[in-house]
Amino acid sequence: MYERISADESKQRLSVLTKEQRDFLEYEMKRGRRTVFENVMRDEKITALKSVDIKLLEDEMNVVDWLISDYDDFGPGNLGGRCACGRRLRYMFTIEHQITHNKIQYGKDHLSAFLNIEVNEIDGVINELDKIDYELDELLWKTENNEYYYEYYERLPDKTVVSESIKKHIEMNVPFLDRQINRLNKHFEKQIETLEEEQRKIQHEVELEKRQEARRQIEELLKEKKKIEDMLEAEKKAQREAEYKRQQQENERIERLLQEKREKDAKLIDIVKAQLSYGATFNDIAYSLVLNGQHSAVAISHIMANDFGFDKRNSRGLMKRPYIYMDVLLALKKQVDNGNLIMDESSNIEDCIFYVNPYQEENSDKTEEVKQQTLF
Repeated sequence: MYERISADESKQRLSVLTKEQRDFLEYEMKRGRRTVFENVMRDEKITALKSVDIKLLEDEMNVVDWLISDYDDFGPGNLGGRCACGRRLRYMFTIEHQITHNKIQYGKDHLSAFLNIEVNEIDGVINELDKIDYELDELLWKTENNEYYYEYYERLPDKTVVSESIKKHIEMNVPFLDRQINRLNKHFEKQIETLEEEQRKIQHEVELEKRQEARRQIEELLKEKKKIEDMLEAEKKAQREAEYKRQQQENERIERLLQEKREKDAKLIDIVKAQLSYGATFNDIAYSLVLNGQHSAVAISHIMANDFGFDKRNSRGLMKRPYIYMDVLLALKKQVDNGNLIMDESSNIEDCIFYVNPYQEENSDKTEEVKQQTLF
């Protein structure tokens, strides 16, 4: 329901909030991240460290004194971070010694080696951090749309069971998260069930003349419950209608994006064909497509098969990729080796993503002839 927003848009939305709201959201996000960091240090039963690309002092060899203190994701195609080994990174973790305050910056691989745990455990940490960022996006969306959902708290007969974290949202004028709304709904349902059970006991315990009064109270409660159920059903109906309308809009948006993509692909093919000289090689075409904005090796394979006359067959494997996919991959990896391209860390067995290398000036061993291969 809530689309992810960029870091710049998140800052812009935070900037229009009150200082109290902004401080609360930023504190909760930092607290959530700290909890994730502490959990991985505790739950993975880390008992030993392995020095990676940095020399530790004798006082820094105790694993309990180290803590993951920060994390940065610089986004697809961006290598703004740097590992202790000198390698540029998209995902960068900072670990800090709690006594000496020595800080080390590592990528996923070297962090897993330092903590002596599997890389997939680090991927799990990244997933948990993404959930925290998603909840911040959710609150910013609700604040911008003036949807706070305090009515779920106000309708509770007994508010003493509500956690302080939920009350804090009201105090700081911050919307409820969906998971907090679900918790309030469970409180409400349980309290209604408790009230009904108490009334049933009263029916059996009170004297005959009091039973009529108890029955009246039960009827009032049931009426109130029915009123609430009708209200909830009306809300669900409104939500279904809104979801149907949203789905229609989403389908229209997807069709519009597909049409834009088809037009963009056609324009890209025309540009590349205009740039390439007669007799351009397979490698020239693949490289030129990346230079002109196509980053997916699978998409490049389809374009070269359908629009440049190469083998149009697809493999019979699960991923149904073009036969020429491996040739495209080899051609682009050769450009990576030459320093002209970088392969994004999000690349996997299904597809590989390539970007123009923004740090080509660091590759001092490149010849002037290779540097002039870029097509405009």
